[in-house]
Amino acid sequence: MRFFVVGLILSFFIGGCAGIGLQVDEQLHATRQVLNEAKAKKLDKQCPKEYKEAELLQKKAVALYENCHPEEAAPIAKQAFDKAKSLCPPVPCPPACKQKAGPKDSDGDGVIDSLDRCPNTPKGAQVNKVGCWIVKGLLFDFNKADIKPMYYKNLNNVVKVLKANPGLKVEIQGHTDNIGSAAYNMKLSLRRAKAVANYLIQHGISSARLKVKGYGFTRPVASNDTPEGRALNRRVQIKPLI
Repeated sequence: MRFFVVGLILSFFIGGCAGIGLQVDEQLHATRQVLNEAKAKKLDKQCPKEYKEAELLQKKAVALYENCHPEEAAPIAKQAFDKAKSLCPPVPCPPACKQKAGPKDSDGDGVIDSLDRCPNTPKGAQVNKVGCWIVKGLLFDFNKADIKPMYYKNLNNVVKVLKANPGLKVEIQGHTDNIGSAAYNMKLSLRRAKAVANYLIQHGISSARLKVKGYGFTRPVASNDTPEGRALNRRVQIKPLI
């Protein structure tokens, strides 16, 4: 084939077909090489229609070249090369399969960063709607600091998380509703925090890892205007200490 094309080039020069003949010759050889590589990769089987179109363009360009029409052969040769290079392009993902990146949740607690008041919650910790680690379900009766047995299971989850993170120290935070004086509720919230801390200590958590603090009614998570809201505020939260 090479000797044939070389002979064609000589005929261009001898017969007055010189000029862009050499350029077309190189383009045709480049296209043939791409088609051969595509066939070796079985792209002619994967995209038979496109492969055949590229081959037909190649043959048309060769025919024009052989008949001393390099100006007409050149753009067709380039078209054949481009089609051969683009065989079996990756199928773009339709809009339905593209998953849009959702709001970021850095600590993976299910509360997005823009709403998370308590970042860096350890894995497995149960959180409230603002992303703060709580003893889920543990609410206190009005003016009480004792933990009901029904909540032991939830406290055991805290024990599990702390044991899974032996280097983690936490602040046990007690909270109240707004019934009563600020001073009284501050003491009551501290008693609630100590009750939780004592449970954790009894279940194998070192007291050196626990800090207790009462916040009274200064940090409500719900409205104190309703019984339901006040019940949600009589709670204990847990803050990881860095």
